[in-house]
Amino acid sequence: MRTVKTILAAALAACWAAAAQAAPSMIVLSSATYNSVGADDRATAVYIDPAGNIFVTGNSGNDYLSIKYTKTLTPGTPMIYTNGRGGNIPGGIAVDGLGNILVAGMETNASFLQDYLLLKYSSNFGALLSSASFDSGNYDRATAVNTDGQNNVYVTGFSNDGLTDNFYTIKYSPALNQLSTAAYDSGDLDQPFAMAFNGSDLIVAGYTRAGGTNNNVRLVRYDNQLNYLPPSVSFDSGGDDRAVGVAVDSDGNIIVAARQAANMLALKYDSTLTTLLSSAVYAGGTPTGVAVDLADNVILTGYTGTAGSADFFTIKYDAALNAVSTAAYNGGANGTDQSNAVAVDAEDNLVVAGQSSSADFDYFIVKYNASPRLSEVTPLYIGETANVTLTGRGLLADTAVSFSDPGISTGAYSYNSGQITLAVTPSAAVVLGVTTITVTNSNGESYTSAALARTRLRQTIAAGASADITAMTTLGQISLSVPAGSFVGLPETITLSPEAAASGDIQQVGEALFVAGTPSTTSLLNLTITLRYSVADLAGYAEGELSLAYFDSLAGWVTLPSSVNTSAKTVTASAKPANTKYAVVKLINTGGGGGGGGGGGGAGGSGIPAKVYPNPYRPGSGGSFDDSTLGAGIVFAGLGAGQAFKLTIVDLAGQLVYQKSASADASGKYLWDTKTASGGNATTGVYIYYIKGGGEPVKGKFSIIR
Repeated sequence: MRTVKTILAAALAACWAAAAQAAPSMIVLSSATYNSVGADDRATAVYIDPAGNIFVTGNSGNDYLSIKYTKTLTPGTPMIYTNGRGGNIPGGIAVDGLGNILVAGMETNASFLQDYLLLKYSSNFGALLSSASFDSGNYDRATAVNTDGQNNVYVTGFSNDGLTDNFYTIKYSPALNQLSTAAYDSGDLDQPFAMAFNGSDLIVAGYTRAGGTNNNVRLVRYDNQLNYLPPSVSFDSGGDDRAVGVAVDSDGNIIVAARQAANMLALKYDSTLTTLLSSAVYAGGTPTGVAVDLADNVILTGYTGTAGSADFFTIKYDAALNAVSTAAYNGGANGTDQSNAVAVDAEDNLVVAGQSSSADFDYFIVKYNASPRLSEVTPLYIGETANVTLTGRGLLADTAVSFSDPGISTGAYSYNSGQITLAVTPSAAVVLGVTTITVTNSNGESYTSAALARTRLRQTIAAGASADITAMTTLGQISLSVPAGSFVGLPETITLSPEAAASGDIQQVGEALFVAGTPSTTSLLNLTITLRYSVADLAGYAEGELSLAYFDSLAGWVTLPSSVNTSAKTVTASAKPANTKYAVVKLINTGGGGGGGGGGGGAGGSGIPAKVYPNPYRPGSGGSFDDSTLGAGIVFAGLGAGQAFKLTIVDLAGQLVYQKSASADASGKYLWDTKTASGGNATTGVYIYYIKGGGEPVKGKFSIIR
């Protein structure tokens, strides 16, 4: 008899499946087949290093078969591990911080019992450096391998105690000496198939056969010394539930791929496994692995159909577990095509690995394009035609670009190495500020940003001449007056760039305006600036007490003698330094000095950073995301003058990158030189920081692009 619970689950699965079927198909970038001839070849695990190299392991007959591919799926020399006995099954592959390759799985020993086997190869599988095994005297099978920031190696799997299988996890040193172990026994059969780091915690995922009949998802958490962190988590939909993969998103949420009878199930838990945040079901599929990309999209891979007529199937969900795109592969009629693993590269492209059937089974690897996403758009200049460069992920040569403002037209288009360059002409009627931009790939996937594309206005003034520059903003017209004789000897180009309210600008009322002068750095002292303010931002504050201010990197907001026109909603003042930001601010006394200056440089000594910049950090780019005035690295600002704090930085895998207890400088800032704990440069990627000092701990993200 079907219960209300199972009827509801079936209805939800049907809805989710319908949404997935309507989602765009992923774009195939490349694929590769490997056939060893004379044996079945099944790829079962995949890993991608920061450079985009792809490492795959699996079986060729009864032997381990491991291959390193380039990012374009060009294979290197296959590595075979054999002991002449059957029953050797690899379970996982990883690469440590030194480029060494770790392969873990099961090996049949001389007594024809099964043991854990861990193999460590040099890069490119040039040499077998060392190995380790574990033998309980019964059946033992390793299913996954991972490494930490100190190049220690973690292997999990299941070991039989003579009665039933239990989770069994081992931590090895870089030399593969055993450091610690952890066993988990629910009292029934327990088998894990995946693990992932969440910060310094290790999450092991598998299933428990409750009462000997019903399989439930089982999640167990350890610290990095393999001390158990209770409680373990069980998920039971009322049917057969088995976790086959686990990953962690940028917020520390734990994502699980599970088999739910004949469905693909995605589960999202919080970082401590105490709350199930959301779930999604795709009916009619069998999952085998999960990954999370830089945008926190969740990717499940596996297969649809049954033995003899199965097809690859991969589905991408957004962070809320709504279907984004899908991909299927059918190698031919009545063939068995099964994806067994998925990984994401630094550009968010997906790689799925498995097997495809012809005369026998072959490795089959497919690389899919990332969903389009923008990270940077160079400025658009009002009244001018200029080349605008779009940088991001998932952009292709046929990606379409459009703007929401009908006054912005586009022209010549070129594509190179993931970047789009487009001739853009904003008409003179376009508003100074942010305009919405959309990029759309040929499969219909799109990305829209209402923050990246910014329109600027620039005007060149002859030496000795006067000028009045006006521009329209979302709040109305603003102006900048240049008196005659301000520039001597050379013409001056003044550029007006709008800026949205920034973190830490706690006194700001309305948009800010960046005023730049080229080549001058001092003569802007003669300018007069009129900006508008937002009544909605006043919150009862007296309009007559508003002031124009400029932002100083050391002092924060510094107010200027100003005049307020409450009818026009404008504030006017004589400008001070060039190449800085101006805004209308409230005169709030924050203890930063007389006249309200310094109010935006910090958060009152609370220990909460007002800003982390440059973000993204692109050293050597020469642009606004290059080194700051403090030097090479990333600045944590707004800590409070001399504030003591502890900073911890980890990568998306939760591996420790940097940790230090220090004190902010006199302006409440700290510069991290992007050196890791081992002294090397932090590589391209997204990082998570945790900072505590004088208040509640704060968490945030930044990225580095080298």
